[in-house]
Amino acid sequence: MARWHEVAQELRKAIVEGTYPPGTKIPKEDELELEFGCSRTTIRRAVAQLTTEGLVRPVRRGGTTVCEQSERVSLALDTVVYRDEIGYYFSRAVQNLRPLRPPTVTQGPCPPDVVPLLGLQPGDSVVIRDRVMGEPDAGHVVQLATSYLPADLAAGTILAEPDTGPGGIYDRMESDLGWGALDWEGVIAARAATAEESRLLRLAPGVPVLCVTRTTIATAGAAEGRVVEVNLTRRDATRFEVRYPIDRSQSH
Repeated sequence: MARWHEVAQELRKAIVEGTYPPGTKIPKEDELELEFGCSRTTIRRAVAQLTTEGLVRPVRRGGTTVCEQSERVSLALDTVVYRDEIGYYFSRAVQNLRPLRPPTVTQGPCPPDVVPLLGLQPGDSVVIRDRVMGEPDAGHVVQLATSYLPADLAAGTILAEPDTGPGGIYDRMESDLGWGALDWEGVIAARAATAEESRLLRLAPGVPVLCVTRTTIATAGAAEGRVVEVNLTRRDATRFEVRYPIDRSQSH
């Protein structure tokens, strides 16, 4: 094991055992050099690792503070789409989230990872709808949501407008565009956060995002059988977890 791994392990243990409680500072670099008998480079690599894990947070000209570990919010692994007076939603845990600012609507090349999901070719154009979601009373960002819609279907329609009216884009697809009762499919994954995601979600350095990628499929009309939207939501992976029931097999 590399020396910086050993130092990180010892510091991690001290944090977990409460030697350095949340909100306090770990010793300064020169103090840690003496304690562990190693170079400053080794100390910095160890502290960087703990920062990536979300255990500590460097404070400009203020040392390194142990982070508060907030309780995770459980997102039920739900296979049901719900509806309320606002429109469709896909988990009871996020029913109360609302846009904290008007959506941003642009048009540009489809991202490479979304191309196969939409059945497009590299370079094909998409309408991109970005939303910043949160709890209105608290006012802080909880979720980032981006919708990618094929430009050949969405450009020049209500789907490309910032305000798509009651029920949002799904009501427009079903009621106004005649694309039938929509079908959806979701995938859950995690990845490193982009700089912009880290800024908006106020993530500590190295904290990943929990991603839910949902595809929307039309069942009628001119878009029948096509994936008409890929929706990508991102949340702080240290604050949210996915919960699901486990059933006993009938054979046991």
